[in-house]
Amino acid sequence: MANPDTELSRRHSFSRYLLIWMVVLVLCVVGFLTINDYLMTKSNFERQAGVLQVQTENNIEKSIRFKDALWNTFDASLNEEMKSGLLLVLAEYERAGRDPSRMDLAAVKKSLGDDIDIYIIDESGVIVYTSYAPELGMDFSTIPSFYQYLTRIRSSEGFFPDRIVNELKGQGKFRKYAYMPTPDHRYILELGLTGETFDKVNERLEVNENIDSIVAVNPYVAGYRVFNSMGRRSDDNRLPEPEVREILATAIATRSTIEVKDPENHITRRYLFVDLEDPTYGSDPSRIIEITYSGKQIQETLDQLLLFHLLTGTVAILIGAVIAFFLSRRFTRPIQEIVSDVEIIALGDLTHRVRPTDNRELSILESSINAMVDSLRTAFVQMKDDEIFKNEVIQQMPVGIFIKRVDDGRYIFWNRANEQLFAIPATTILGKTDREFFAPAVAAAIEQEDREIRNNPRKVFRKFEQSHSPGGGLLLSISAAILDSAGRPQFILGISEDVSHENINLKMDLLFSLTRHEILDNLSLIMNHLERAQLRKSHDEMETFFAKTIGSITSIKNQIASMRALQDVGLISPKWQSLQDAFSDAVALLPESRAMIRTELGDIAIFADPLLPRVFFKLLDFSFRNGGRDLTTIRISAHVSGDTLHLIYQDDSRGIPDDEKEKIFEPGHAEGLYIIREILGFTGISITEIGVFTRGVIFDIQVPKEKFRGAS
Repeated sequence: MANPDTELSRRHSFSRYLLIWMVVLVLCVVGFLTINDYLMTKSNFERQAGVLQVQTENNIEKSIRFKDALWNTFDASLNEEMKSGLLLVLAEYERAGRDPSRMDLAAVKKSLGDDIDIYIIDESGVIVYTSYAPELGMDFSTIPSFYQYLTRIRSSEGFFPDRIVNELKGQGKFRKYAYMPTPDHRYILELGLTGETFDKVNERLEVNENIDSIVAVNPYVAGYRVFNSMGRRSDDNRLPEPEVREILATAIATRSTIEVKDPENHITRRYLFVDLEDPTYGSDPSRIIEITYSGKQIQETLDQLLLFHLLTGTVAILIGAVIAFFLSRRFTRPIQEIVSDVEIIALGDLTHRVRPTDNRELSILESSINAMVDSLRTAFVQMKDDEIFKNEVIQQMPVGIFIKRVDDGRYIFWNRANEQLFAIPATTILGKTDREFFAPAVAAAIEQEDREIRNNPRKVFRKFEQSHSPGGGLLLSISAAILDSAGRPQFILGISEDVSHENINLKMDLLFSLTRHEILDNLSLIMNHLERAQLRKSHDEMETFFAKTIGSITSIKNQIASMRALQDVGLISPKWQSLQDAFSDAVALLPESRAMIRTELGDIAIFADPLLPRVFFKLLDFSFRNGGRDLTTIRISAHVSGDTLHLIYQDDSRGIPDDEKEKIFEPGHAEGLYIIREILGFTGISITEIGVFTRGVIFDIQVPKEKFRGAS
């Protein structure tokens, strides 16, 4: 336990608190001004950067669209030349008997010129013949939109010009493409025109120079790159790094601009998508411009601003601390005098008075403390008298009561009745835990019960157990948590009472009820058999009914003998019993057995009430009543699952409806099975019905750990 003097020495004085609050106030003011200035400056920079970004991207897009318009004008001037060339290729196709393999592409290329290449595309979208080897085998089906465009051309008629774009393979040259389907619609004839003219036009219309001049006026642009609709760089037709390819693929697929942020390095990359697609052409000249924006300039300026405010705040804090120091000295002197008087009172001198002071507010405090001390002195005397009264009342109660703390499990109360019930003096157990007093196995079981109480603080737990006193006896123990004002468990309260006499009466009532019920049933059977025997004329038929009557009489005899044996042995203490023997005793009580009874219990024994055979007999009787003449088989078996032994009793009767599965165990129900649950409950054994209606009855008897043995 911590030393109170040490705890008080760690606390701060009023003057120190005043100093701290003054510093906190200055910090709040400086902090507010710093944050406000920082955020406003940051907002202005970001707004300025946003405006420049919009202007930059708009100007870049306009520049690209302007170049595209000029290319289109130049592009259209070449269409007649391309159409004439395709007619020559078509004539060669007809001369070769519409067999591309027999076409002399080299001769046609020579007549067209070195700047024109010929391509033959089959219906799969593959270039199967060409005068330009690098693109032989090119598969356009990998470009779905372009492949659909080619398919429409192949099934159409006429001349189809295309745009000037970069070739996909080879050196990535600029080429003007045009297409014409063959008359049999099996192939597409394609021409690709290139030359120095395209390079010169591209140089004169070089968009990168325009972009250079555009980004030069934006101080936040760190660099840019231009990509075509195939995800390649427009300047050298190279593929970018893999992570950029994924972003470009997304931008091309969605035909939208994508922004990627790198907060750690204060960098933002925007992939500006400029849509130049024309549905009349197959090629897509759209461009994606990767623009890298750097926020380092903004961050450096903000860091300088923050440093300035920190220096200003430090000076303000120093000035405020000096002022607070002198003010606190003036204000705390009368308070220290009051504290000194209160310390004397706190040490136990309730007759000491707080000295008067000139300060009006502190004089009110002085009067209040003196009045409080007077009240405490009166309440202390009354509380001491009440505590003596309560302790004596609890000590004189006829039931055993104990209390132990939740935090450390130590016993703090143990009354005289508890000393007699458990044969443990209070002086022996008070201040100790279960681990310090009981055997490890017993202590572990008690700790498990305590955990259940802590986890269910508003639940009352009830159990039966044997007394540890020399006289023995059955105890009813009730445990619950004592909660504080916040609803947290602080103590565990236990109440125990010797219920041996009540238990004898209860079990005798149960035994007499069961025996009387079964004897009356057997007498009814005897009367029924005798009445039927009187109506029979043959000797054999009468013998049959007399045999049944003798069986019922034998059952009555066994019932009475069983009850006498239980009375002689005793009905109080549970004991270890063989399941096989207990079930055989139950079968012997039956007047007759119309069904095959199978047992698969082995050498298992359980710790149960002496009335266990009656439990099994009640289940057998239920099966015969519920099953009637349709009952043919009864089976009982056992298996272990985890720490629990499951006794499975089942028959092939019609079963129990779902809404009756719990009702049959209620007092007053026609079946009377509540007696079974009561008998098993004396030793913590439970029973439930888990069968499927119309498929038979299944009772699951669950025996907890340490209440069974001999099971593997």
